[in-house]
Amino acid sequence: MNAEEFVSLIAKLNKQDKAFSLGTIGGVSGGKARVKFDGESTASSKYYSCLSSYSPVVGDRVLIANIAGTHVVLGKVT
Repeated sequence: MNAEEFVSLIAKLNKQDKAFSLGTIGGVSGGKARVKFDGESTASSKYYSCLSSYSPVVGDRVLIANIAGTHVVLGKVT
């Protein structure tokens, strides 16, 4: 493998969807949460579902699963 092929392979790997993301809860309504994803300046306009074992609180740092084009908040990261 030459350097050009290696760079091309790394670029392809970086474009693949990530299974998980991190963020901060920016708002809560009806047990669902708006999330400010790491690297973004504002919280999402959409409210995302949370696992039943987690009750979202504004300001919580959370782990998010990226599933089928949407997100599910898994819980607080401490």
